[in-house]
Amino acid sequence: MLIDINLLPKKKRKSGSLVAVSLIFTVLFFAAGGFLYWQSSSLKIDIAAVDNRLETTKKLQEIEEKKATEVTAADSVAKLEQSVTWAEDYAIPSVPVMKEFTSLLPERGFIQTFAYQETGVVTLSVQFDTTREAAYFLNRLNGSGWVTEATLSSLAATQTVGEQQTAESTTVNVNNEKKKDILPRYQGQFEIKLNKDSVKAAILEQEEGESGL
Repeated sequence: MLIDINLLPKKKRKSGSLVAVSLIFTVLFFAAGGFLYWQSSSLKIDIAAVDNRLETTKKLQEIEEKKATEVTAADSVAKLEQSVTWAEDYAIPSVPVMKEFTSLLPERGFIQTFAYQETGVVTLSVQFDTTREAAYFLNRLNGSGWVTEATLSSLAATQTVGEQQTAESTTVNVNNEKKKDILPRYQGQFEIKLNKDSVKAAILEQEEGESGL
């Protein structure tokens, strides 16, 4: 009769609870990995969407800036054209006007200030020796073809200190000083409305005459 003797240690059977715990951990691990992968994919999608929005916004901004630049350029061109049109239609050189008015002055009349407005109105401050000279100048202004209407807005008397040497036949003081006299002067303020068409035609005729010489 044979006797079977097994000297190897008996293998311990794994506990069923250990297997279950391992299985649970494995499931949780894969679940966590899947969740993290999903989150990462979602984040990448969100970043891509934000990038697309930024790119779209940037392009829209560039388009708006281009439109604004074009509008500004067009506005500048329009203003330039308006300025050129105004210069051609309304601007009058002041030097010929000044010369014309100076030629109308009496012998002792002097223009002290000259101001020209875009509306075609000229204001003058003129010094005269007498009130009659102021009236004479006003009459000549209204008779000029360059003027539509001229008015004397004010006429004020001023005093100017002058020096005059005494005659030899009169009494001379010991210091041989000059005798100071108070000379009357009149300051007139004129407002003149120009006849622009006549002025421009006269100036053009003068320029053509000078170029012909």
